[in-house]
Amino acid sequence: MSMSDAEVLAEVEAEGLNAEDEASRVRALISAATGQAAKGRLKAARAAIDLAAGSTWGQVHQLPLRDRAAVLARFANDDAKLKSRLTMAARNGEGITENEMDDILANLRELGAIDEDGNPI
Repeated sequence: MSMSDAEVLAEVEAEGLNAEDEASRVRALISAATGQAAKGRLKAARAAIDLAAGSTWGQVHQLPLRDRAAVLARFANDDAKLKSRLTMAARNGEGITENEMDDILANLRELGAIDEDGNPI
């Protein structure tokens, strides 16, 4: 860390390496590490939100994606607007995102439409 730029370049060249290539490699490593750290912070923040919202979410947010989709599908069959929204998303090839699904399920839980396990009330 105490080496000057010139000393670092001289050392890189003495090892037969290209300084630009090495700089790009190190930038990529730093970028990947930064991305992983950000994902870790996001995961921790999501866990904290889930814990704080535990009384609202219940266990439904911990169900496998397939089961959460099934809970949502039950309500879509009874709600023309929701069914239309899901159908339009499927036609566009986009589908509903997992976050959107979780938000809708949280709303259903808050409204008392489903219990903590996603069962209709």
